[in-house]
Amino acid sequence: MGVGGTLLLPSGSGVAKVTLPERTVEPLQVPPLSGVVNQVARSPDGSRLALARFSRPEGDPIGGSDIVISGPDGGAPLLTIARERPGELLGGPAWLPDGGLIFDRQSIVGLSAGSRLERADPDGSGRRPLADRASSPAVSPDGSLLAFVRSEASDKLLLRPLEGGREAVLVDDPNLVAIAFPRFSPDGRWIAFAAVGGVSPVPTPASPFSVSELLPGPRAAFAHGAPWDIWLVRAAGGGLRRLTTFFDDDPAAAWSPDGRWLAILSGEVLHVVSLEGAANYCIFGSGGYGGLDWTA
Repeated sequence: MGVGGTLLLPSGSGVAKVTLPERTVEPLQVPPLSGVVNQVARSPDGSRLALARFSRPEGDPIGGSDIVISGPDGGAPLLTIARERPGELLGGPAWLPDGGLIFDRQSIVGLSAGSRLERADPDGSGRRPLADRASSPAVSPDGSLLAFVRSEASDKLLLRPLEGGREAVLVDDPNLVAIAFPRFSPDGRWIAFAAVGGVSPVPTPASPFSVSELLPGPRAAFAHGAPWDIWLVRAAGGGLRRLTTFFDDDPAAAWSPDGRWLAILSGEVLHVVSLEGAANYCIFGSGGYGGLDWTA
């Protein structure tokens, strides 16, 4: 395929490590072996993984999500940033160059329903708010910029200096009714994101490569919402374009270390797509849900 590296995918209560181009799969377990991981992010120095994991303890009728930090190969958690009440969802972990984390805190019940971004120090302490009515954070490779989604009549993709300052609107298109999972390219020039809506370009050719192996852990492949695709926009503004026409179920993208490819995980499939042409390759004919990571 001309692509290599390691993909880290949500898989059951842990992570699936997929090596390319061989497509070998190694499960990374993170006790307790319960709950469902829906996002995984590797720290810049490669020493830790941040997982957003949903669980519903006995006696909790709603459940919620915590941020769990493990070593690079899984194992017992090194740190857990726990939800404060039932119905609270901590997610979207994004690493900072100093080892700190940004994540979103969403509440789905009661008067506190809503979302905001928070920042935590490397040891999980010193938590403080960053932005209200915001979710899906992404940090530029140099740590200077913060991208996030704000939901109003339709979703908007915004950008601001990490340390505070004016918010700039990168994407505010009423035809894009939902936006999720923004991710900076390795050089910081582009942001890839998933979106619902927009005008369809000419469809890309069918994938020349397909396999049907299943990833370990529970997987799902049934559409349960509006069709999504992956889009690109310049971090400096402008250049908005649609990259895929797969009409996927809740896709999320991760950049290859060289910035030439995007790995896309959706409810139907895991595949990689070239930014330099129409090439796309199916890695697994079985999909999953949540944010993924691609490392060298």
